[in-house]
Amino acid sequence: MDRRIALSRKWDRIVAAVRELGSSRGIPELADFLRPPKAALLADAGREGAVVVVNVSRTRCDALLIADGRVRNLRLPGVTAEEVEARTVAYLGALRTLELVTWELHEAMAMFEEGGRAPEVFFRVSGVRAALAAVRTRAEEELAGLTAWLWDEICGPVLDALGHTGAPAGTAPLPRIWWCPTGLLNLLPLHAAGHHDEPVGDRPRTVLDRVVSSYTPTVRTLLAVRSRTAPAAEEDGRMLFVAPEPAGLPVLESIADDRAVLAGLFGERLTPLDGPQASAASVLAALRHHRWVHFSTHAGQNLDDPGLGVIALHDDALTVHRLAAGSYRGELAFLSACQTAVGGIDLANEAVTLCAALHVAGFRHVIGTLWSVQDRAAAAVTREFYGAAGTDTATGPAFDSSAAAHHLHRAVRALREQRPGQLTAWVPFVHIGP
Repeated sequence: MDRRIALSRKWDRIVAAVRELGSSRGIPELADFLRPPKAALLADAGREGAVVVVNVSRTRCDALLIADGRVRNLRLPGVTAEEVEARTVAYLGALRTLELVTWELHEAMAMFEEGGRAPEVFFRVSGVRAALAAVRTRAEEELAGLTAWLWDEICGPVLDALGHTGAPAGTAPLPRIWWCPTGLLNLLPLHAAGHHDEPVGDRPRTVLDRVVSSYTPTVRTLLAVRSRTAPAAEEDGRMLFVAPEPAGLPVLESIADDRAVLAGLFGERLTPLDGPQASAASVLAALRHHRWVHFSTHAGQNLDDPGLGVIALHDDALTVHRLAAGSYRGELAFLSACQTAVGGIDLANEAVTLCAALHVAGFRHVIGTLWSVQDRAAAAVTREFYGAAGTDTATGPAFDSSAAAHHLHRAVRALREQRPGQLTAWVPFVHIGP
């Protein structure tokens, strides 16, 4: 007990010293270290679009709406911590089953392609294919039910309260919104909430057709990244392309498509790190000298220990911890890989993801995924995203990542139109940043 008291007092002294240092040197972030943000600071976050903090607790659940220079509260009576937990468990379970059966099919097909022609191999391939079809149908049903519930109980009421009651007239741009969920809501796709089985009309019941969504780990993080100076147009104007093709993992068909898209846009300004060249050391070193980076590889998350989430490279892997320890001055990191925006279950309130690690380490815009993505869907989003972000100038193609959220939104809507009813194809893609 004495040791606990001594450590508590030591903690208080250290926090006080940090705040005093911030006050004496005029550093607001340190002067208010670990203090709740003031209302004026919160209100300032909504100057470029609404910021919505969705709070989940055992007592009650609310949305904090930051917009139009004010902060107001919206109670969510239909949301409970127990309901969020139950839906998260069902959602993650359906996606996990889909992932496992997909991997089983990869293994069965590999055995067949290596020359396995025994009857049991044929029966295994056909059996797994049938199982995958059933599991995918179940995942689509689960996701459709979840996104409808998110709309009815959270996102629909929030957008109505903000005045985003329908699709903008004519060619008017969609308004921006930043979602800042808490607890297990961090694992759920608020940006994809809606009744996607309904036709899109003047008052669509989907987030995707009313606003352009982004995520932010905290309100302070959003304010900080907005204040960060972007590199000049001519500074580090290179794209880093990382495609390690790790041994023992399925070959991604999307790599060739991604490489062709980026080569056509960046030409000599593209730095490819392929195969053996894509080592952990070379990638970490190259991140410091590139304004943009695109990963085409495998990745995965450990829901029990999210700090161990990895981006697979040729010789090793980049973990959340290793990426967060860096310091970069990049504009965009596009992670065309699985589960890069997924955190953990026990630390659901902490932004412990591969995307958040790169965001905190210095990349203003980060694009990632909430679960395992389909290879062809990833290639389609990449192609559409860079097609929207690239422009032709007198000196050749140019790339503007400042509107990354809009470009991703356009790419996702295009994929939704191409694959109606296949929510598992387009829902995973998310944007983090200003």
